[in-house]
Amino acid sequence: MTSLALKKQLVFYKLYHTNKLNVLVHCIFVPLILFSTLCILNDVKLYVVSYNASDLLALILATTYVLLHFKVGLLASCMLGVLTYLLRANKMIISQKTAWSIFVLSWIAQFLGHGVFEKRKPALLDSLFQSLVIAPFFILFEYLFILGFLPDLNKEIQMFVTETIKGSKHAQDRSKPKSN
Repeated sequence: MTSLALKKQLVFYKLYHTNKLNVLVHCIFVPLILFSTLCILNDVKLYVVSYNASDLLALILATTYVLLHFKVGLLASCMLGVLTYLLRANKMIISQKTAWSIFVLSWIAQFLGHGVFEKRKPALLDSLFQSLVIAPFFILFEYLFILGFLPDLNKEIQMFVTETIKGSKHAQDRSKPKSN
């Protein structure tokens, strides 16, 4: 069973990502933003414990995702765990310059995707938390939906988004002055 909190998060995020090309841009660049962020934070040591800021971020994200949807949250947790392990064990060495370049270019791609394809402001401008924390989880759900997993949830999210868009267009139409 999917929580109402997760559905609200997915609907909110999906409302800003209805154009297929913009979704594709996000499917590519949101994971790169997360990856580059973890790479950057991997060098930030937490001296109180023997972990780094990358580990802490992964723990916060994993906990949030498991609380929102247990099974998909576990999948995300495993992915985050493997990535942080590889970074920590120096199995994946990415320079800070490369990580920052990926980070900046990925954000530029995101904003271009919204401006060119979606033709509206990104969710980031309305909810920083949802955009930064939920975005990677939303993209994982997008991949799962594309692969045919969770079809009922996908239909439900699409239905809510369609109804919300229709409702807002109807409200806009009603607020326009009638011409005679």
